[in-house]
Amino acid sequence: MTFDSPRAVRPATLGAPLIIAGALVVLALDIHTAVSDPAHLRRTISEYGLGAQQWVFATGVLLLAVGSACTLVAAVRSGMAKASSTAAVALTLWTVGLVAVVVVPKQDWSNDATLGLGGAIHRLGATLAFVSIPIALVAVSIPWIRDHRWKSWARATLGLAILGLAALLPIAYALVIGMTTSTPWYRVITLGYVERVLVVAEVTALISLALWVRATSSRSSALIS
Repeated sequence: MTFDSPRAVRPATLGAPLIIAGALVVLALDIHTAVSDPAHLRRTISEYGLGAQQWVFATGVLLLAVGSACTLVAAVRSGMAKASSTAAVALTLWTVGLVAVVVVPKQDWSNDATLGLGGAIHRLGATLAFVSIPIALVAVSIPWIRDHRWKSWARATLGLAILGLAALLPIAYALVIGMTTSTPWYRVITLGYVERVLVVAEVTALISLALWVRATSSRSSALIS
């Protein structure tokens, strides 16, 4: 397999830094909040979208979304994934899901005005994001597993993607319990803790992909010069 000219992968030079910056913004927000109120970590990350720190949360998530879009464009243009492939479609859904999480805040259960369609859209966006990104990473990695130049990147990204899939299992278990017993699924697990493990696993895998795409750009530039 080959990649096109470095012009085709220039978006990757933005993708990785933007994703890392977005992750650091959200991480800093979480650490700052946890220092003053450790119990807040039991709540979902998207709850930041309801308070005074909404703009910080939105900035971090949108940086992730834009960085992901840059990485997607670079991966498609370079030939790492076709535009109609499972990897490209799933990475698009991840990006759209992130934007939806910011644009439509989660339900504020203390305010009836936030209940209904908005909450449903937020949940759908979060579900799309969490489920789509490990699928995208697995799909983009597998074709390159045996490539002599990129097998190390492919295997690292695939391994991290599998960890992301594993991090989804507690939520899947909770949903099954919720559907088969009288216990609400969100009471089966401490959702805030589980969600943070999931986000760390998935974003780490995404960073691996972005750095991989960036590496193809550097290699192509070196060959041309």
